Amino acid sequence: SIMTLTTTPNALTDGLEKSLGFLKVIKIPVHEISMMMSIALRFIPILIEETDKIMKAQMARGADFESGNIIQKAKAMVPLLVPLFISAMRRATDLAMAMEARCYHGGEGRTKLKPLKYKKIDIIAYLYYLIYMLICIALVFVFRK
Repeated sequence: SIMTLTTTPNALTDGLEKSLGFLKVIKIPVHEISMMMSIALRFIPILIEETDKIMKAQMARGADFESGNIIQKAKAMVPLLVPLFISAMRRATDLAMAMEARCYHGGEGRTKLKPLKYKKIDIIAYLYYLIYMLICIALVFVFRK
């Protein structure tokens, strides 16, 4: 996605942490949750690319992912799961080792060069989003059959 391609992992984590900051009041580890979400968002394009590579390799061996009904297509995807799972685990292990090598220990004692602060535009964006969500919910109830 454009967001993960244009935003550094630190900025993404800091933004998520700031947005979820209200959860610190009830002792929820916001930094760790933000880091997990940031890593998950970063992994999505990588997993899609890896799936595409595996599908092309399977198609070169004669696998057919295009034909059949939805159940047959789902069954054809099963051989992708094991190599994709192994690849994801390998990447996750590499990431964990890299984080450990850099002495990452969560949010404890973490300082920021440029701490994020809410601005007027942020409040406006939150309000627009809230209004949009309320309208969507209202439309669901209005047009429910």
